[in-house]
Amino acid sequence: MADVFIHAWRQAYPGVVPDAVLAALDHDQTARWLAELIARRPDGETDVGELGGRVIGFVRYGTMSGEPASGYVFGLYVDPGAAGQGAGRALLRHAEHRLAADRCTAVALHVFEANERALRLYTRAGFHPDGSTRVEPQYQATEVRLVKVLSSPAESWPAQS
Repeated sequence: MADVFIHAWRQAYPGVVPDAVLAALDHDQTARWLAELIARRPDGETDVGELGGRVIGFVRYGTMSGEPASGYVFGLYVDPGAAGQGAGRALLRHAEHRLAADRCTAVALHVFEANERALRLYTRAGFHPDGSTRVEPQYQATEVRLVKVLSSPAESWPAQS
């Protein structure tokens, strides 16, 4: 998965992530970073999407300290080979339903300001900028905060039998 991630990162983010950072991406370091991102941690959960026995993406989500009624998506990744097939939407919807079930009333995430494609996709999914930005420390790139009000689980998810 690290090979695919590095390839996708280099293709998708030139100009967003500094060239020096892209050039320094290392397979082993990236594999460790992905493993840590996917690992169960106290601040959230990670769910991995699979299709035909191969990982097509993952979403990491949970709550942030100081914002008990708000959920947060820490990371959403879709393998480029699965792009355009609804994997990202399904993983995001899954995270939203889990957060709503945990009584979160809203969810937030950060997206690189220069990543117009991701901004469009999240806007179509109901996320909107709240006017705040931050500089991502590792990549020194500006990120925009997007938020979405969540409906209750009973309104948005069919009952399981």
